[in-house]
Amino acid sequence: MRNIRLDSLPSDREIAPQNCQTCTKRRIQCDRSIPSCQKCCSRGLICPGYQFRLRWDQGVASRGKLTGKTVPLRSPSIKIDISAAPEQLKTVQSQDGADNDTRTSKNLQTLSAMSGVIAPYTKQNLDIVDRHLLRATSAMLLHHFNQEVAPRLTWLDGPNNPWRTLVLPLAQRSACLRLSTLGLAAAHLSVTVAAKGARDTANLVQIHYDLRTASLRDLNHKLDSELNRSMMPSDQDSDSTCLPEIISTMISLCYGEMLAPNSTNWKLHLQGLRSGLQRYNPESHHQELIFQFFLEELSYLEAFGSMSSFVSIPERRNIVSTHSTFGDPFREFTELLHEITVAERTRSHTTQNRDWLPDADMSMWQIKFTMASDSACSGIDSGPVQNIATQSGLRAVLRAQYYACLVYSYRALASELEKTAIIPALVDSLYDEIMFITAFPAEAVSHDISFPLFIIGTECRGNIQRQLVIQNLFVETIATTGFSCNTAVLQFLRDFWSVSELGAAGGWIQYARDNEQRMSPFIVF
Repeated sequence: MRNIRLDSLPSDREIAPQNCQTCTKRRIQCDRSIPSCQKCCSRGLICPGYQFRLRWDQGVASRGKLTGKTVPLRSPSIKIDISAAPEQLKTVQSQDGADNDTRTSKNLQTLSAMSGVIAPYTKQNLDIVDRHLLRATSAMLLHHFNQEVAPRLTWLDGPNNPWRTLVLPLAQRSACLRLSTLGLAAAHLSVTVAAKGARDTANLVQIHYDLRTASLRDLNHKLDSELNRSMMPSDQDSDSTCLPEIISTMISLCYGEMLAPNSTNWKLHLQGLRSGLQRYNPESHHQELIFQFFLEELSYLEAFGSMSSFVSIPERRNIVSTHSTFGDPFREFTELLHEITVAERTRSHTTQNRDWLPDADMSMWQIKFTMASDSACSGIDSGPVQNIATQSGLRAVLRAQYYACLVYSYRALASELEKTAIIPALVDSLYDEIMFITAFPAEAVSHDISFPLFIIGTECRGNIQRQLVIQNLFVETIATTGFSCNTAVLQFLRDFWSVSELGAAGGWIQYARDNEQRMSPFIVF
């Protein structure tokens, strides 16, 4: 699509108060769509968003009302509206009183400077400047989420990315979801700019915490409202459920904690997500689509988050379909991984009670993973056309995922004889695929190798050379994706590599089970 007619765009879309800088330079009418205008997108141009454009007069006025004064001058095309600061960021600014006002002002000025908004300190009109910095920061964080974070939350970014098609439109109507989404963007930015050598990232971290706190406060109000609504008789219940925005906020907060270094609070939000889904009963096609998105997110988080949990047996889910509504070619792998974890925990619990179990039928799991691989390959072929590098990278990720899942299944369920005979060849194939992916990197799939990296890491005890390679790749992956939760994964690998042969005799799963109380829970993402 090249030419955009303004009357062809939805009339109820959220629009910015002024044109973007690119459309202004091109001298065309901007459609002002948020987070980025469609005219820039249709031409393949980068839309810089709608940050306020301030210019500063460094001299002293020699005549007129401002004689002898130095004041900030704004672009003539911009009208300053003191009350225009977005509601969600007003909440953050006012939550802790005057001390927090000063701190938030400093944080936002630092963040705005990083994003290209020049705002030197001035005592005059500081309140006006702060309000516009809040507005500009909100737009910048939303733009960062749309361009940098949303692609990392799916296996492969595309036009059906539910974080853009479902979550962002819902965030326009929900304060708690909007706050958590902005906080997620701030958390991601704090990790990625630190990896690029930025010195002062503490302000970004604080902005994430402030937004998270404000989101949790609003979320609690929504939860109280939903509980009160559910206790009313059906004939008196005139309000529609707010569960979609509640559950979306929980998912966003969960990912935000996965981005925060050394945080394990993602487990709390995951538990809340499970509880919310048990209450959710979609009543329309759109709600059914959102519900399917929730289920798929839950399956990802449970599959990769339950690998380090041994206290209880993960719940078996009734899966209606293993095919993704949003074009995820790896959905079947995710469901099979969860099945293997459930089977391993069940067998371990049974053997602890001294009940005898026959060996697992590994040929059945091989067939399942082969079918999942064939299905994923067909999905890649029938999906949106990608460039050669992305297509090649995606196929390599598919092969790596296939070998990693097989290694995990044999390590979890196979007999000792089968492990010794089968796993080494699978590990060599997996290592070759990882080396191919990293030698010819495709940015679109660079975030998809964390699980294969983890599995190959668990199988290279005693191989110092491979350990160094895996460690460096993990560090690079964390820096590019922003997901600090993988730092705990890397720490687990280092601990496992350092133990004696006797301590690691049962493999990494038994080692993790024996040391669960000592170690921090981790999620491979």
